[in-house]
Amino acid sequence: MLRSVSDNTSVNATEVDDLGPDPDIDDPMEAEGLRMEEITYHRPPNPLARKEQRVSAVTKLICSMIAFSRNRRCNGPQLRNSIEFLACGITERVNQWLMYHGLASSRQTAMSALKTLSSCAQSNLKNAFSRPSSAVVSPIICIDNLDIEQHVHTNSIGHQSHTFHGTWGYIQFPSPELLKTLDTSELTLDCFNEAMKKVSSFQIEPSMFMHTPESEASYRAIWKSQIARVLNQYIARPNNRAQAIGLDPPPVEKISSKAPDILMLKLMDAPENSSEGMGRVLDATAQQTGLDLDQFFGRLQLMDGDLATCRNFNSLRSLRVPSAYAHHSLHNISFQLGASHTLWNIASSIFKSHFGDVKDSTDTGAWRCLESLGIPHAKAFPKKDFSLMIKHMEQVHEATILHCIKTVMGTQGQPIPEPDLSKGLPKIPTEKWNTIIEDVYLRYCTGEAREKASKQECPKLHNLLIRLEEFSTVVEAKRAMKAGDIGRLLNIWKKWSVMSQSLKGLRNYSAYLPRMVLLLTEILPPSLAKHFRHSLLFSPSGRENHFVAKDFYLELQNYWLKFFFNQTGAGTQIDRLKNLFSLNIHMSHKNIMTTKSLNVFLQMANNFNILDESSGAQKGEQNKIKKVGNSYILGSQKIKVEIGNDPNLSRFKLHMRCDTGLGEEDDDEQLVPNEEPGGYEL
Repeated sequence: MLRSVSDNTSVNATEVDDLGPDPDIDDPMEAEGLRMEEITYHRPPNPLARKEQRVSAVTKLICSMIAFSRNRRCNGPQLRNSIEFLACGITERVNQWLMYHGLASSRQTAMSALKTLSSCAQSNLKNAFSRPSSAVVSPIICIDNLDIEQHVHTNSIGHQSHTFHGTWGYIQFPSPELLKTLDTSELTLDCFNEAMKKVSSFQIEPSMFMHTPESEASYRAIWKSQIARVLNQYIARPNNRAQAIGLDPPPVEKISSKAPDILMLKLMDAPENSSEGMGRVLDATAQQTGLDLDQFFGRLQLMDGDLATCRNFNSLRSLRVPSAYAHHSLHNISFQLGASHTLWNIASSIFKSHFGDVKDSTDTGAWRCLESLGIPHAKAFPKKDFSLMIKHMEQVHEATILHCIKTVMGTQGQPIPEPDLSKGLPKIPTEKWNTIIEDVYLRYCTGEAREKASKQECPKLHNLLIRLEEFSTVVEAKRAMKAGDIGRLLNIWKKWSVMSQSLKGLRNYSAYLPRMVLLLTEILPPSLAKHFRHSLLFSPSGRENHFVAKDFYLELQNYWLKFFFNQTGAGTQIDRLKNLFSLNIHMSHKNIMTTKSLNVFLQMANNFNILDESSGAQKGEQNKIKKVGNSYILGSQKIKVEIGNDPNLSRFKLHMRCDTGLGEEDDDEQLVPNEEPGGYEL
């Protein structure tokens, strides 16, 4: 629909020159051209121009309504409006009213237009793979399963409710700016195969997953930034921001925030939840690219998916070995774990290990913190809402840090006052601000503090410090992904590679995550490894600090297709979703707790003495509190035991070879490719 900016401000012509150009416009000439084509709207630079644009927009709208009423073929604005209304979920009844008044075309016309757009989208997809640049570096493919219930109200023979199991995804073109920084000779399939052939003789050292001096310094800054954020949000702010400890840690390896070039794939009637289904998905994907099998399977193809997708692909490839045919052996395809699914699964395991016993009235686990913040412990793990689970962990983490800060400041008995919106939080000297953060870090966040707490008779403080340490990795992974810093994220993945060896419910991630870390940091050539790393995250809107993982972006598109375009009142029509909507879908909030919730939490923390500041718990309470193990230390010990039994750590090398003799008899996971452990492991 034609839009205009309303403005009730009176303005003189002399005010026009006082206002500069709109800072939101990147290319005024391009914006003006699009405005003339009525595709988008150039925001006028001043109130007078906005008034003129409003008059012009209303005039054009009236003329288009009259022309459409006299001749239905004069339907340019109406056709565009009808497609926009369809995308916005407007019902057919409302659309019919708009059509009657000359504001939109019929729903049938809009569906016909979508068919044309779908044909264009399929042609664009094939043209994309035929580009000369695609021969150098193939576009990256991201796929995920999509299950939709086809509900039938009145059952009959051959007409019953059932679930559609399909696969959907998109392709992403590598950034031209990134390719300029890479050695294209290292981005070939031959170079990739040479690196994979060296895996069998590659010696894995535990130090590859351990901290380096650089990562130690980075994580120290991460800890202080997390403390600074809580101090800045809820207590006070520094006088001099430039000299204060930053709210964000220094970057390690940033990804370009330029908006990615993405094309959606057509919804495929082929589930990828088995080896056979994965083969059908790959064939259907190759068919959509317009390439023959020799071309598609004859060049390096990077793909993204969740853990189940990666396992099913590896299972399929294991069944086809040995093979002399490229489209049969699948040695040109490399799957990467989705960053969001990795975060969700490992965070869930960490959360459960620190959740505590809800039946114990003296327990101070994470469930107690959630209850004091107004979140019922039964809703700590919402079904299929993993982002909310991460939010719960972040709230527990920041509330605990807040109590630590108030304890260091000596104000743990004082409630947080309601903020004055007109004045804001009080300011304190920058030196005092930095000193508070340093004291909190040294007292509660260092390895020495955790070791000292582990020697106390009561494990209460030890459990809390271990929870702080492990929850901090989840919070940092989330923030590193949002910031587009793949270097910080990889440092967390290295730590999780060790922790996953001892955390429960991560039998598959304990092998797949270290495997991926080794691939990105040790095995692949530098340019190829950088290409793989920088393909894990992107910023859909092209803005800084608005990055998402590729699998998370696909989950958003799945939601639009599954719950928005599917629920139009006409029932589920899979053919319509496949042929019309799936090809045409194109594509921050802050976690702030209320003062009332925080005061209740602080009261609970003081009543239960969660920092064990007094003389300590009584003897009966000491025996009742169960000590929580440090998953990083326990994971390191398990790796040492595994090295004693298998010095080559062959479990971390499975599915990374291009020959046929790499320990297939030891791969117990491929015997049951569809078996997934309980919980959140996806």
